[in-house]
Amino acid sequence: MNIKWKPLIFLSCFINAHSNAQLIAIPSRINLEALEKGQTVKVFNKGDASLYLEAKLYRVENPGHTPESQTLIGEIPHPQMMFNPARMSLGPKQERDIHLIPLKSPEQETLYRLYITPVTQTRITGTRDEKKEMALTVGIAYGVLIHYLPEKSLQKRGWEYQCLKGKGIQLTTTGTVQSPFRHLKSHHKEHISETQNVYPGTPVTLPRIKKLTGKVFNEDVQIDCS
Repeated sequence: MNIKWKPLIFLSCFINAHSNAQLIAIPSRINLEALEKGQTVKVFNKGDASLYLEAKLYRVENPGHTPESQTLIGEIPHPQMMFNPARMSLGPKQERDIHLIPLKSPEQETLYRLYITPVTQTRITGTRDEKKEMALTVGIAYGVLIHYLPEKSLQKRGWEYQCLKGKGIQLTTTGTVQSPFRHLKSHHKEHISETQNVYPGTPVTLPRIKKLTGKVFNEDVQIDCS
């Protein structure tokens, strides 16, 4: 199941206004290398009321692009990573770890997003003989960005560019890890982001750009397609 990413905001008729303020999830970004074990996301309830949480993991199919296309981990036939638990409850001032479970070392850097969402149980009664219980999400999901990397010996850096015959410049990563471009300037009227992460398998096109300067891997970049 591919989805277009947008901020995950869920509404309910019965919203606990304090649920978001109570929940803390750290860290917000994780580097996971090969079959490394022991990586966790710590979830903490700093409030005075219990929290019920649901976690979902998505693989980002087009990292570095907007909007993102994501696939729910349960829809992937042979996932390289899982996590546990998917549901949990936290009493006041309690904390719990969500464990990242690597199953297979990736051949190239792969991006994942773990979303942790407060939920509430609401019982809806139809007739005397019919009772229906629904899990309603409350508020905004907390997102954790996970960079899943090959083992150290297989992490290779490299990039190249292509002039697109008046249509712009295409940046491509030729290594197995992302190429972090910084301080980018086009020297034209076209506005571009000063930061661009280019991941393996997902080239980035900068339309209408003919000249580009900046840095990548702390080295100067100078591109002239004029």
